[in-house]
Amino acid sequence: MAIIGSTDFYIGVRSLPKRQFEDYSAHLFDEWEAYVGRELQLPDYSLSLVVEEGSIKAVGRIAAALGVIYIGIGQYGSFIAGLQIIHSQVRTVSGYLGERAGAPFQSSRAKPKVRRSGESLSRLQTLFVKVQRGELSVDEAMAESDRIFGSELDDSIDFKRELQISLEQVPLFPKQLALPLADAYGEEVYLNQVTRKPRPPQPKPPVNHTGFHGDHFV
Repeated sequence: MAIIGSTDFYIGVRSLPKRQFEDYSAHLFDEWEAYVGRELQLPDYSLSLVVEEGSIKAVGRIAAALGVIYIGIGQYGSFIAGLQIIHSQVRTVSGYLGERAGAPFQSSRAKPKVRRSGESLSRLQTLFVKVQRGELSVDEAMAESDRIFGSELDDSIDFKRELQISLEQVPLFPKQLALPLADAYGEEVYLNQVTRKPRPPQPKPPVNHTGFHGDHFV
């Protein structure tokens, strides 16, 4: 199975009594499981949540087989559109876990530190962008897909075939397109083409009376 999303969080609170800690962990997982069931449009998936005692540290992961991901993507028409929608759903349910993890401690000064990752789905979307920019060939992107999913990619024939077709058909960015950069504040800025101002007309040099125009015969 491929990990398609993960949430790591840390809450700097004092250690909870054992029973309270167990209740907190079980309730958090039940809430997250119910939310994922409503929001994530995949026919099958796996959830795991590991919570450590002390200052609360935990990681929640969502995993699914490539065949299942392929079925989920197929609900939305194109491979690329389906990939983006499923990835968005994963981000939503990952964010929910981070929010609910900190809910019981809102009265404390400890602010949860949450980090979300799209895992294999994010990496797959990055491959499409690199192909569009001309940074990777389709063959190179497929080789990178093998590294992302391992042997499961070869076992999921439909997923692999559709992935390659989609990479081959993805439109390339025009070479003259201004690509976004990040400034010091993380905002996007763009490289604009410099437009040269037209030069003002130059006065013609005077014509002398020896048959020359400047340095040339007239």
